[in-house]
Amino acid sequence: MMKFIYIISFFIYFLNINNISAYKPRVYMRIPQHFVHDRVIQFLNTNRINNCFEFEESPTNLLLKCWRENQLVNVDINIDRKYQRRYIPDSISI
Repeated sequence: MMKFIYIISFFIYFLNINNISAYKPRVYMRIPQHFVHDRVIQFLNTNRINNCFEFEESPTNLLLKCWRENQLVNVDINIDRKYQRRYIPDSISI
């Protein structure tokens, strides 16, 4: 019975470690205005993404299937608008 409890405890511990790493802090670096296009091109070139087929799933989501190092890879370019929705009150009363 104790062996079963140890196995379950290890499994729960492993899941917690996996979840913690999913929420790691990230530092976003500013890309100068009008240089976003160049940065995206640089990223694609660095990762040797070329020879692609495209599918525009929605106006804010572009799916690519590309050839990279003799393998087919998926590239997903998605514009997530949820961070643009901010609550700005019309007036403040005190």
